Amino acid sequence: MGSPCRLHSPCHHSIFSSSLSSPPPYLHPPLLSLSSSPLILAPRNAQQNRKKLRPAAALVQAETKNDGVFRNRRMILFTGISFLPLLQLRARALEEPLADSPELKATDEEPEVEQRTIQGSESQNPFLFLLNVIGLCGSGVLGGLYVLARKDKAKTDASLDSIRGEMEEKEATIVSMEKRVESELLKEKEERIKQQKKASEDQQVLLNRLCSANSTINDLEREVQNEKKFVEDLKIAKHRLEGDLRKAGEEKNKLEAELKDKLGSIEVLHERMNLLSMEVKDNEEKLEKSRTLLTEKEAELQELSSLYQQSQSKLQDLTSEKNELKDEILKNERGLELKNAEVHSLEVQLNSLVVERNELKEKHDAIKNDYNNLKLTTENKAASDAQLLEEHLQRLQQLQEQLVIASDEVNRNKELITDLTLEKVDLKKALDEEIDAAKNLEHELHIAQGNLENSRNETHDLKNQLEQSRDLCSRLEAEVTRVRSDIVETTEALQKNIDETRRGAELLASDLTATKELLRKANEEVQIITQELVSVSDTRDNLQKELVDVYKKAESAAYDLKEERNVVANLNKELQVLETQMLRDKEAHKSLEADLEEATKSLVEMNQNATVLSKDLELSMSTISLLEDEKQMLRKSLVEQKQVSQEAQENMEDAHNLVMRLGKERENLERRGKKLEEELASAKGEILRLRSQMNSSIRPVNDELVKADDKATVSARRYTRKRKSVPDQDDDS
Repeated sequence: MGSPCRLHSPCHHSIFSSSLSSPPPYLHPPLLSLSSSPLILAPRNAQQNRKKLRPAAALVQAETKNDGVFRNRRMILFTGISFLPLLQLRARALEEPLADSPELKATDEEPEVEQRTIQGSESQNPFLFLLNVIGLCGSGVLGGLYVLARKDKAKTDASLDSIRGEMEEKEATIVSMEKRVESELLKEKEERIKQQKKASEDQQVLLNRLCSANSTINDLEREVQNEKKFVEDLKIAKHRLEGDLRKAGEEKNKLEAELKDKLGSIEVLHERMNLLSMEVKDNEEKLEKSRTLLTEKEAELQELSSLYQQSQSKLQDLTSEKNELKDEILKNERGLELKNAEVHSLEVQLNSLVVERNELKEKHDAIKNDYNNLKLTTENKAASDAQLLEEHLQRLQQLQEQLVIASDEVNRNKELITDLTLEKVDLKKALDEEIDAAKNLEHELHIAQGNLENSRNETHDLKNQLEQSRDLCSRLEAEVTRVRSDIVETTEALQKNIDETRRGAELLASDLTATKELLRKANEEVQIITQELVSVSDTRDNLQKELVDVYKKAESAAYDLKEERNVVANLNKELQVLETQMLRDKEAHKSLEADLEEATKSLVEMNQNATVLSKDLELSMSTISLLEDEKQMLRKSLVEQKQVSQEAQENMEDAHNLVMRLGKERENLERRGKKLEEELASAKGEILRLRSQMNSSIRPVNDELVKADDKATVSARRYTRKRKSVPDQDDDS
């Protein structure tokens, strides 16, 4: 019987400590009455105490139905306490636990005093013994209840410690996640900076390409201007040839008039010869001289005929060269027609490209709302590009030199197209610039078409002029043939006249003396005629020189036409290169459009993830607020537990339920934490906001829990029996 008393004596001691920390209403009045006036105690107080003890015992039995171990211990405790006054072992049972627990020395002094007062009062009143037994039984019951309350409290403290550990682990995981997110954000910033550098380099490369294209366009414009100048020079040469032909026609008319006059003079001479035939017969010696002169004149005529034949051969050569020039002009016209067809095909391709670019514009209009801040820069660059495009018209002559550079740049651009995925603004700028360039190219093509049409008209005019010149040459040849025929006729007539004169000379030898003077006059007239023939030969030589000049000009025109053909061939090659570049640009635009679509999809997904994270944050904040409210409820429950044991038990049950809820919520929070960890990769920017909110919400919770535990331990250690200490303890809790 001594051992169980020794074992449960601390419990007995704890009864008093619990009763003083949260004194029940049924314990203080009897103890005070025992200390002050023990004779005043009545059975009413005992009955009241029994009535107040009954619900507590019922609650304890209801809670510990299935707990046989605790029931046996209670029975042993009750029996030990009931035999304490009979065996007088109270002092020993109290001294041993005092040696084990020095903290309770001060609290056990008052029970000893009470026992002494009870022993002193036993000799005076026999009912005090029964009252002491009843008080001890009640204290044993209260001790068992207090033990259960302390065990529940220890469980709640352990659960709270586990919750704190979990919260600390969560804080550590959150800090680690924040560090990871910060490192990832720094890496992303560095990658963005690298991508921006690459984009700036690509922009510079594109600007260099544009400059080269502008220079080539200016070179082409200069070549077109040179061609215009060459056409103007041809027109001037044509006008000169027309003037020369007019002069030749006028001279021909003059020669015809002179020939007519000479024919008239020849007829007059024939009449005179008929008149002087009688005199020629008399002057045979003079006739012989005239024969010698005629032979000389015949030699001169042969020379003139040889010269005329040479001029005819030269004219034939000129006609052949003119035919060759006609063939070359026809070839040039065919080449121009082919160029026009190619230009038309290029216009069709440009129109298709413009349509495609318009479609791309319609697709990018939806994205323009997100980039309103870049409009000023785009407008400035568009103005600069417009100035550059205006300067393009002055740099067409350098295209042939920079075609190789353009091809190299195109090869470089193939490698750089893959790095242009994140350059949406640059794409817009490039698209606008390309649209402007396409418009300018269309305008230039229209101008080139007009120039080609003008050149065609000029070539037609030149053809007409050449045909006119050929007609004039044919007319001149006909006139020359006529002159030849006239000369032949004159020579034949002269020979006939000479024969007749010979005959007349034989008949009119007697008339020579009379006709000498007339012959002298005739000789003078013949000399005049020879002088006129010399002047005609001089004019013919001048005409031959002019024809040589015309041939030289025709040769220069043929050489210029060959150069134009070469230029046209080069232009065709450049147009083919431009077509290939346009096709490559189309492919690049398609790839860039696909990249833009992927970027928009990723942005939409990021926005959705951000909304989901914001919702999760709101839910977590609401759960944190609920946890704070529940913590306040736990405080209130602890305060109420100190006041009343029943309320303490109910509050402990509530605390147990709350702990279960907290466990469930902890599991939910862990699940949400996993979800947040999965979604942190896609929403890195918003975790910085979570950091401040989570730190500001978790630290006050931990501080409040630590304060509540400290206050509970302090209130458990304090022990006073006076009623004045009860409100002080309530204020501390």
